Amino acid sequence: MSKAQGQFTIIDYNDALTLTGYIGSNLAKTQMFNPDNNTYSPDWTSSNLVLTPSLYVIGTTTDKITSNEVTSVKWYIGSSSTAITSSGSYSLSGTKSHILTVKGNVMAGLPGIDYRCVITYKDPSTGLSITHPLTISFSRVVNGGGIVDLLVTTPKGNVFKNSEIATLTAAAELWRGSSVDTTNVTYKWALMDPSVTGSSSTGYDSDFGTGWKKLSDTTGKYTGTATSTITIYAAAVESYAVFKCMAKDTDSTSSTYNSKFYDVATFIDNSDPIQIIITSTGGDVFKNGQGSTTLTAVCYQAGMEIDSAGIGTYTWTKYDKDGSIDTSWGTNGSKMGKTLSVGTADVDTKATFMVVAEL
Repeated sequence: MSKAQGQFTIIDYNDALTLTGYIGSNLAKTQMFNPDNNTYSPDWTSSNLVLTPSLYVIGTTTDKITSNEVTSVKWYIGSSSTAITSSGSYSLSGTKSHILTVKGNVMAGLPGIDYRCVITYKDPSTGLSITHPLTISFSRVVNGGGIVDLLVTTPKGNVFKNSEIATLTAAAELWRGSSVDTTNVTYKWALMDPSVTGSSSTGYDSDFGTGWKKLSDTTGKYTGTATSTITIYAAAVESYAVFKCMAKDTDSTSSTYNSKFYDVATFIDNSDPIQIIITSTGGDVFKNGQGSTTLTAVCYQAGMEIDSAGIGTYTWTKYDKDGSIDTSWGTNGSKMGKTLSVGTADVDTKATFMVVAEL
């Protein structure tokens, strides 16, 4: 059984106003952490991070963020669907509760953090509400003599080809300064999987977050999933696979040691290189909510089309304009078949259709 995937994006251009904007920050977007004395610069607990969004209608110079046309402003962390509220390390202020203040060093143990501001604007001329997202990213950089970093390597390579190689490995080393720390370090591994949500039944683990499936030893696929070295079998890699390691040092209860570190390794399967080209009878643009098309997944191997009869299994998934899976589309968020009919009801501003073929 071979598997491949492809995607196609359709945009619905409407003759309506266009919004733009940005998020302003009172502090630099890089925070320095010194593990020698466990200090941050800038320290967001004493010098709070203040994020202020601005919203403009294209062609104008007036910031609309505090206007009556703005009916809602919500803040989120990364891809989370739970809005930030005024509690703990966060507070909201301003006429629209649009200003986000970060009062703690929330990047502790993380390489960075993304904040997403979703603004709802009501067009006074049409009465239609438009949702406009803005994002801003911050990174955490470790300096000082006690720099700690997790390094994942693939000592035997990262390519499976035909039956030449049965297994490959990914090895993780936690470097503390100039040496590898092997004392009281725990490891676990995850596989990139977009189907993983916040439910534990999908393989979700809070240390990895959504989109990553926590692994356990599985015959013929993975062993060593709770050690520094994971063994990966060819059957576990379809086209390509990304594995993430999380290492935690528990030498001390001090936050300098009791932290989590991450790195990834990618493996490729060149045994059955199958490419999917998606054709569209109606192009890739709808106009003013009008248009329709039929998408067809065409599979090629070694330059020749295979499965022209559509004997394989084709599963389509739709991502909306914000890049999120539309779980209400089709049956449980998916549709089946070598061809897919797309109408205006399927495209709100922009939609990307991904197909996975099993042949």
